[in-house]
Amino acid sequence: MESLITIPRSNVSKADIQTFSLTLIEQINEGHVNALEAHIKLKAMVKAIEAVIKATEEAVGDEAGKYPGKSFDVFGANVQIKEGSIGPNCDTDSVYAQIKAQLKDREELLKLAFKQAGKAMITDPTTGEEIPICEAKGTKGSIAITFK
Repeated sequence: MESLITIPRSNVSKADIQTFSLTLIEQINEGHVNALEAHIKLKAMVKAIEAVIKATEEAVGDEAGKYPGKSFDVFGANVQIKEGSIGPNCDTDSVYAQIKAQLKDREELLKLAFKQAGKAMITDPTTGEEIPICEAKGTKGSIAITFK
C-alpha cells in the first residue's frame, strides 16, 4: 500500500495549510484531479489520522508535559495544556429524566403527524390534543464512503 501521508519535516503554519487546501481544491475543480478519487483518499487519510491521534493521546500528553508551563510554542504551533472539567450528570435527576422522556415522546408524536400529513389527524393519547404538523426541514445530501 502506498503511503497515505507524509509528516512534514519543517514547521507547519496556517498559511501552509491554507495554501495546500486551496491548491488541492483548485486542482479538483479544474479537473486535474479526479474529484471522487480525491474524496475517497482524503476520507481514508481522515480515518487514519483520527486513529493515530486517538491512539497516541497519552504519549502526546507525556511529551507536552516535558515543556515548561501550560502554554508554549513548538513546531510552528501554540500548545495549551488544559485540564478536564467536571459538571453535573443531569440524567441522574429524576425530574430532568422525566422531562427528557416527555420531550422524546413529543418528538415522536410530531414525527408521526408529519408522516401522516394529509392522511389522518394525530392526537396525543394522554391529552387528546391534536398534534400540529410542523414545517419541513431538509438535510444536505451526501456520499457515503465505506472501505473494504
